[in-house]
Amino acid sequence: MKPRHLIPAFLVSLAIACAAWPAAAADKVKVVALQGTQLFPVRIMQSRGIAAKHGIEMDLMVVASPQASYTAMQTGDPNVGFTGWIVIALLREKGFKLTNVYSMNGYTNDVMVKLDSPIKSMADLKGRRVGLFGGANSATTWLYRLVTQKFYGFDSVKEARAHYGAPPLLLGMLDKGELDAILTLDPFLSQMLESGKYRSVGSIGEIWQQKMNQSPMLVSVTVNETWAKANPEVTRRFVAAFREALIYLKDTPAAWTELAKAMGIKSERGAKIMYDRTAPALITRFDKKLIDEQLAYAAELYKTFGKQADIPERVPEGTFDLSYVR
Repeated sequence: MKPRHLIPAFLVSLAIACAAWPAAAADKVKVVALQGTQLFPVRIMQSRGIAAKHGIEMDLMVVASPQASYTAMQTGDPNVGFTGWIVIALLREKGFKLTNVYSMNGYTNDVMVKLDSPIKSMADLKGRRVGLFGGANSATTWLYRLVTQKFYGFDSVKEARAHYGAPPLLLGMLDKGELDAILTLDPFLSQMLESGKYRSVGSIGEIWQQKMNQSPMLVSVTVNETWAKANPEVTRRFVAAFREALIYLKDTPAAWTELAKAMGIKSERGAKIMYDRTAPALITRFDKKLIDEQLAYAAELYKTFGKQADIPERVPEGTFDLSYVR
């Protein structure tokens, strides 16, 4: 008979051996993200252990402009990026294998004026000098033009004096009286509201949502389609982790204090302003209804402005892919 005292020794040895086995390695995903609020969900995925929980390790590249994100995604090197879905539709039409697999956020862009400005609403912008941060053909400029054309009766580029430039430059021109209003984005927008020296005369995404009952999506989760099809389960886990991070951000106001500080907003009031403005615009669903809303929005753009280089006449098949949502 085997001595009874050898059995515990065997079990102890087995436990030691099992403890020495390496844990399953996380799947590395190359991610490109734009500096600013776009980084918030990514940082939450990292700092709260959400990515690790889903078996994801991110190799993160941070870029300074949307164009840098598009350029990176066109090289095929990053697996995942966060980009304007309409731009991806145009790139897909040109043959780039990119597709949108989850939502991120809607438009959180406001037209801002100085506190003592005579401008009271978007209707008052006709004929005014308005600074636009996104460039003539950016998604934000197109929605701004669509809102003013459809609901206020004028083309805000043709029937106003548009000036394009970086947000800090536009803010300086507004302060000097060289501009009457500016369409801008965070963190500059939250900083302006925090100062108490400026006010909003309209949020373009909010106006569209209220009047059309649609949630126009500005940024989506874009993947290299070839990589995603070769790694479908990794893609699903990344999407699940990203969705969890979005929900965490929507439900956790306290998390925004630290994130806001990294963007130069140091007061609790400023962090609350950013949370109140940005959290509601985070889109935590990705379904046929949402996609149909985007297609309807694109059709409205084309109907209003006709054939344009930056507006798709039709959205190519495969621009959206629901198969990676659990």
